[in-house]
Amino acid sequence: MVELDMPLIAKQHPSKIVVVIGALAAGKDVFAHYLQQRHSVVVVEVGAFARRLAKEANKTGPQLYDASAKKMAKHGPEHVISRLVAEIRQNDEWQAVPLVITGVRTPAEAITLKEQFGSDLILAYIRVGDQSARYDRVQQRDHLTYPDDFQEFVQQDESLKADFALDNTAELADVVLWNNGSLDEFYRQIEAEIVPHILEQV
Repeated sequence: MVELDMPLIAKQHPSKIVVVIGALAAGKDVFAHYLQQRHSVVVVEVGAFARRLAKEANKTGPQLYDASAKKMAKHGPEHVISRLVAEIRQNDEWQAVPLVITGVRTPAEAITLKEQFGSDLILAYIRVGDQSARYDRVQQRDHLTYPDDFQEFVQQDESLKADFALDNTAELADVVLWNNGSLDEFYRQIEAEIVPHILEQV
């Protein structure tokens, strides 16, 4: 478990938190957008949060920014997660609404969040059985970093899974959703498996 940078503040009204993980083009953004539009959750993207931390550090001057950058490099993504945990606990606006966290990849990140929030958090893994289906989705996106060739996509996909030990993270999941069929089928799974958690009375 990663040590937090600041003391934790006890929550009187804990948020319900859903951490969503999955491979490239599994449907994580669709999942988050659906819950945001349908159930007014707040979506927190880890990468955007990390960029905000760097930007805020930069405003305070180069020395503090350099120290922050070195610390983030030393501790890795889990350092960002520890900062996110602290902000969730102190952000009054986030206390009153369910949160969906995207961009979590490694087992260490997932374990840190699960240990900090306990039963207030569920880890949802989106699985797609057909790799070619995810490739087809990638081709419909306007994104320069996505490969045009299927074999290149497979290589990049496997490389990312290995780099982040995504299969190990998936083993920690509380809920597995399958995104093989229509959007309506996917939404029905979200309603059945996820919505009861975020609407649960605390």
